[in-house]
Amino acid sequence: MASPFEKRAIEKVRHDEAFLPYVAPAPFDIYLKPSAEREVLLDRLVVLSGTPGSGKTTLARIFQVQTLSTLQRMAESSDALAELRAALAKCGAYDGPRPRIAGCRLSMEDKYRDCWECPYEEPVRQKLMRTLINARAMLAWLQGFDDAKIPLSKVRLVGRRGTTDELASIGGESASEARTRAIAVERAAYRISAALLPPSIGNFPVELSEPYAPIDLIDHFEVVIDDQTCEMLPLLMLDDVHALHADQQAYLIRWLAGREIAIARWILTRFDSFGPGHILYGDSLTKLLEDPNEPGIQTKRDMTEISLQRAGERGKSRNEFRKVAREMCKRYLAQIPVMNSCGATDLAQMLDEHVTVTQTQLDAANALLNRAIKTTSLPQDRVASVAELVSEYLETRAIRGQEAAVVGQAMASILLHRLAKKTPQKTFFDEEIKEEDSDISEDHVVRPNPSVEHGARIHLWHAANIPYAFGFDDLADAANENIERFLHFAGQMVNLLQTRVIRGTEPRLSTVQQSQLLRNHSSEMVEGWNFPESTSVRRLAKGIAVECVAKSLEPNASLGGGANAFGIPMSEYERIAVDQPELARTLQFGSAYNAFTLLPGYRTKHKDWCLIELSGPLLLSYGLTLQRGGFLERRVSHLGKFLAPEAQS
Repeated sequence: MASPFEKRAIEKVRHDEAFLPYVAPAPFDIYLKPSAEREVLLDRLVVLSGTPGSGKTTLARIFQVQTLSTLQRMAESSDALAELRAALAKCGAYDGPRPRIAGCRLSMEDKYRDCWECPYEEPVRQKLMRTLINARAMLAWLQGFDDAKIPLSKVRLVGRRGTTDELASIGGESASEARTRAIAVERAAYRISAALLPPSIGNFPVELSEPYAPIDLIDHFEVVIDDQTCEMLPLLMLDDVHALHADQQAYLIRWLAGREIAIARWILTRFDSFGPGHILYGDSLTKLLEDPNEPGIQTKRDMTEISLQRAGERGKSRNEFRKVAREMCKRYLAQIPVMNSCGATDLAQMLDEHVTVTQTQLDAANALLNRAIKTTSLPQDRVASVAELVSEYLETRAIRGQEAAVVGQAMASILLHRLAKKTPQKTFFDEEIKEEDSDISEDHVVRPNPSVEHGARIHLWHAANIPYAFGFDDLADAANENIERFLHFAGQMVNLLQTRVIRGTEPRLSTVQQSQLLRNHSSEMVEGWNFPESTSVRRLAKGIAVECVAKSLEPNASLGGGANAFGIPMSEYERIAVDQPELARTLQFGSAYNAFTLLPGYRTKHKDWCLIELSGPLLLSYGLTLQRGGFLERRVSHLGKFLAPEAQS
């Protein structure tokens, strides 16, 4: 069978029984549970944004009534699915043993933009879109009950006021009559929006001349299951909202943020759909959706924003993603018969972390040290003292054998260069930084530490091709908290492991295999980028990477493991959209499609910076550290130079 790691959109697996085993509970605990605990997940508009491949559509599919019903049944015989069901219960999806949510997902890529392009006044276009969404939502809810094997005769619609006549315009309390009405309205609205020559308003079908707004009228469904009546809250999930026109999108959000709507409603969209202000400066949707002709939206009161891309909590988000990635791998590997049959379902255990060294690599490391001794011309006793300190450090870190030999020589080389260079380093803004801000303190110039070790490993990666990125944590970190990117990387390793299992060898990959695979696939991934401004993004990324490599390979490793980002003074960064619109657009789409991570307001060296960090594929392609924090100080004008085609020659 084909590897499930190759399924780039796992939510497209048709049957819930096949889909659910792939879904890990961790994303629900991380992203949805906190809002559910504050009771702001189902009582107001939720805007859930993320990069392509971050798992938005998968999250939405789970909350459909038929999927929740299937999960409830399967969880009785599966511990893994019982854990998923428990996570969803904490998000409000279940009430006791039965689903509490009746969700429907509508993709906004399906002809809704056509409503906005019809030759009518804006209020007419708005009403046409609302009508189409209302009708399709009703049909999707009722189809969900059908798919869950719940007869429509056992489903009753309940309005907000609980009166008999308030639902007459949508077909009444009967689910069957509501479906009949919805079919007629949906057909009429679609006929108008999709017509080659839309009719005049006077020739609209009669179904569109009458009010139809179930989203505004319905409070809940009363459903009889196993002779017991239970309430289900309708959940409307509008996916791919980025496909709409910007004005259409803004109107949609203002409509669904209305406080009188009783049903739960979510909008799922790409991170870049709200313009550069939202990405570059973190502008709230309140500011972005301002309309002088409409009542204002107060984000904290009327909306809940959930981002699947949380740069501001980088350490926490990395650890959380590692947990998500490991759970996903176990579930995916369990679906591959050849791996499951031999118990190879934990990818982390199949990735070796022991570095083996060839004689050629030993010679290259020795050359680094000999070159340092010759360049620094330090007395032999100082060289011996440094070597002894390094040896003691490696022993405390339990690094032994040939790995200790090469890492020790590279560390000693760095420390000798530091010892020979005791003058304080100057920064890019040397007139603004005091001496005490220099990168290396004299008191610590020859003290081995993890930072020096990391710098040594980067030097060895470039000078001796000794593996740097290996092990499960590095695999997860290279994905930048993006599920689809992680599956790209992990899938390459799983393919090799499958081959080994089929040939009867141990399912285990050496550090050399892992490092080569990650670096090669990263280069292919970057070359294959095809999104808005992708050419400019690659140019900017290359410019940043080349300078970061040069800094990282300094003999004294002044930044330890080196740099993987540029730091721009916040005073300049805040004016990028005005002063450098081309650069702003490049950063907008580079961040939206996970080529860069933007971290504004980063405080260090007595200044506020915005860090522009390169993504995992870029770091692996160019040979840069996966650790965060090391950056080069630059000005906005310096970045602009990279965007010119001649700058890449």
